[in-house]
Amino acid sequence: METTTKYFTRDYIEFFEALERHNNREWFLLNKSNYEHRVNLPFHRFIDDLLGAIKVEDPAIKIQTSDAVFRIQKDMRFNKDGKPYKLFKSALISAKGRKFKEEPGFYLEIGAQYIKMALGCFKLKPSQIKRLEDEMHKIDALTEQVHFKNTFGVLIKEKNSMAFQTILPIHIIDNEGLNELILMYWRMSKPVIDTFKTILNK
Repeated sequence: METTTKYFTRDYIEFFEALERHNNREWFLLNKSNYEHRVNLPFHRFIDDLLGAIKVEDPAIKIQTSDAVFRIQKDMRFNKDGKPYKLFKSALISAKGRKFKEEPGFYLEIGAQYIKMALGCFKLKPSQIKRLEDEMHKIDALTEQVHFKNTFGVLIKEKNSMAFQTILPIHIIDNEGLNELILMYWRMSKPVIDTFKTILNK
């Protein structure tokens, strides 16, 4: 990845700000061209280049961009607010991609208000949670280090997920070198992700 690459403009943020005000199918279809050119294509290009760099450093990552990037449409079966679209684009970079959330990975979400990164497992069975809890000391050995803890904080445990996360301000979205910054965060997360994988694959 070239450090001078610029992927996003303010148009990306403005699209999601407008979508928040008009979160309905009619508005989205009228603005689908804007979505494709200002949001979807830049985001796919960003993930494509990020994956390219990650694959050089981690041969276990063989997925394509389409395997990593989530749809903007919500799953209406589980949608409580009735609004059909997410207010961000997101991707899960792991050995198996977005359809296998139990696989340890690196999650990236970019909307109008923030850039969120998370690492860990996002859909675990009770037996997998128990296995991780039994060997949490191996993860703690990495995540208790000052630099990691200052960046990703403490473990967030929910019903079926275990992850660390951090938030960056959205105003940096149009900075040149954003790709290298996200890659740096992925590098920091990799030893922890690998430890999650080692424990779960025993």
